[in-house]
Amino acid sequence: MLRVDRVQGSGFRVQGAGRARRVLRLQLSAVVVALALCDGRLSAQAVGGADKARPVAGDPGISSMVVMEQPEFRVLRDYAEPGATRRMHSHDDATWHVFTLVTGQLLLTIDGESPIEVTQGQVLNLKGGAKHTFRNTGTVAATIVEVFGKAPKP
Repeated sequence: MLRVDRVQGSGFRVQGAGRARRVLRLQLSAVVVALALCDGRLSAQAVGGADKARPVAGDPGISSMVVMEQPEFRVLRDYAEPGATRRMHSHDDATWHVFTLVTGQLLLTIDGESPIEVTQGQVLNLKGGAKHTFRNTGTVAATIVEVFGKAPKP
């Protein structure tokens, strides 16, 4: 059994069994980082760095960049221009997936589920490797931060 306690000044303390505790700690860290990026003053524009993102082939108006790549996790920052759609895709190496909309508004569809409206500041926990697509339904560029857990390599 895992237990998460809020600790004054240092965030969260996770107690419990080995691997599950490490995974939960990574997920909580991802959420804390994503929430730190969700500053209310960012409502009218995409978060900086879009100029370093590369266009996603076949998805006009969508660009992406790797912010951090580690053996245990990967952080991506994606940008979607108003009206742009990211085709159905998956991150096959992901064991877990935290999806954070930092700016803008999206319609997110996870394979086999009804589309959901995602608004600025929302943090969603998707199943690792889940097929998903999104469309920017707003009038400003959307900024998305995605954090993926990766299975340890033998």
